[in-house]
Amino acid sequence: MRIIPAALLAMAFSLPIAATAEAASILGSWQGRGSVRVKDSGQVEPVSCSVRYEEGTGRTFVLNATCATTAGTFQQSGRIVKRGSNSYSGRLYSDQYAVSGNVSISVSGKSQTIRVNSPKGSGSLKLRKR
Repeated sequence: MRIIPAALLAMAFSLPIAATAEAASILGSWQGRGSVRVKDSGQVEPVSCSVRYEEGTGRTFVLNATCATTAGTFQQSGRIVKRGSNSYSGRLYSDQYAVSGNVSISVSGKSQTIRVNSPKGSGSLKLRKR
């Protein structure tokens, strides 16, 4: 069941974001660690991720992430939208696991907290800007 935590995190990285001067702080590369919890079993597993945010079309930002658990490495992508001065939300998708989910991001300077929720589980990460 170690593949399921990866699928959960994959869902957490698909979000839409508003492109404004204030959003510039989220652009670029971030990396860090966290954990995922599998909904069915309650199993918690550590995860590490590298995330890159780029400007999308209109008022959106594109998110691409590579994450690793003890089960292996997986890719996810998504779009996020700026919801407040330091908060973003959106959707993540993993082609590898065919799973999607909601993601919320809170940025504070050069650090951010990401929370992901999907039908298969949930996760949280603390990232630092590279």
